[in-house]
Amino acid sequence: MSSPWHHEDHPHVEIEADEWNEADSALGDDISQYTLSVSSSLLQGVEEHGRKYHRYKDGSYILPEDDKEQERLDLQHEMFLRTFGRKLHLAPVDCELREVLDLGTGTGMWAIQFADEHPESNVVGVDLSPIQPTLVPPNCKFEVDDFDTPWTFDRQFDFIHGRMLLTASADFPALFRRAYDALTPGGWIEMQDLYMPLLSDDGTLAGTAFGEWNEKYMEACAVLHRDPSWTAKYREWITGVGFENVREQIFKWPINPWPRDSNLKEMGIWNMTNMLDGLDGFTVRLWTMALGMTHEEIQAFLVQVRKDIRDTKIHSYWPIHVVYGQKPR
Repeated sequence: MSSPWHHEDHPHVEIEADEWNEADSALGDDISQYTLSVSSSLLQGVEEHGRKYHRYKDGSYILPEDDKEQERLDLQHEMFLRTFGRKLHLAPVDCELREVLDLGTGTGMWAIQFADEHPESNVVGVDLSPIQPTLVPPNCKFEVDDFDTPWTFDRQFDFIHGRMLLTASADFPALFRRAYDALTPGGWIEMQDLYMPLLSDDGTLAGTAFGEWNEKYMEACAVLHRDPSWTAKYREWITGVGFENVREQIFKWPINPWPRDSNLKEMGIWNMTNMLDGLDGFTVRLWTMALGMTHEEIQAFLVQVRKDIRDTKIHSYWPIHVVYGQKPR
């Protein structure tokens, strides 16, 4: 069943904006009622500018791993579930799911829920950060590993899942080749990812501090050779590796509750919380590393960006690309 924010293969279908009074166009600071908080353990990491980052291969992934980021990731997991009708994947998996791999598992929420729903499966989640809980289903385990290097698994998988990996790989075609080789015949891969730069169909993002942030983010990623627009090529690359039945579905997550549609408006509230909670983590380390800006310069700039994120006159959204394919039998 399609959702109001889903535009399969038609990413330029416009969302109708709601009518707002001028006084209501910027939302207030009190958004705690929309924030989900799920506690998880935090192991020793690298501390920088008041945030903690993974120690294993420090610098290869730009986002923090601390409690604040873990809470944001769990909120984002719920956003995916709402978008997909409470489903963990969209691929029409038609094979026996004995072995399942979750790439960049983060807090492990996807892997844990998949293991709960599929007790016949063995689910392994890999990540650079050992932040996953220890109390998990008996058919779920986590490993600290870098999926962007040659794989050394002693088995093949029936399903490989990756979510929000847009800056986590330097060579996605090579990653998809490794996934192809690691899948059993008839097995599936599914990638659920954000496309950047963030978009606006009516030009309201242009000339704003948020629009400038959008451009600077792309510039900084290019310096580190991690292009978040690569996600638009997933379908091409997955097909090129040899997968069959490849399909792409595109969703829109409004940046705040600017749409008229009630479901999109609700998703906008969730994504505004997601964006505000994540903005510091998205920006500070990346811009200090790639653009040479100081922490103080970045924080001063982000003051207006946060105001823009709340401004319902700015009709921006996250394009979410879901691509899946099957290895020939």
